Amino acid sequence: MRTTLTLESDAFQVAKAKAMHEGISLGKAVSELILQGLRQTPQAPKAKAVFRSQGGLYTVEDVEAALEDE
Repeated sequence: MRTTLTLESDAFQVAKAKAMHEGISLGKAVSELILQGLRQTPQAPKAKAVFRSQGGLYTVEDVEAALEDE
């Protein structure tokens, strides 16, 4: 089947690298990556605590790293 896709830059780079590495077409690489993603067991997203400050957003890991530096 022939179609036109608009891919994010990083997704395109991954598909292009796969195609070049395996000697397959870009379309086949994209198809394989999609099917590979569908075969993976879906996992519930993990909630991540985020703290807002005047300087931006910080995760628990950011706060822990800052405390270690003191």
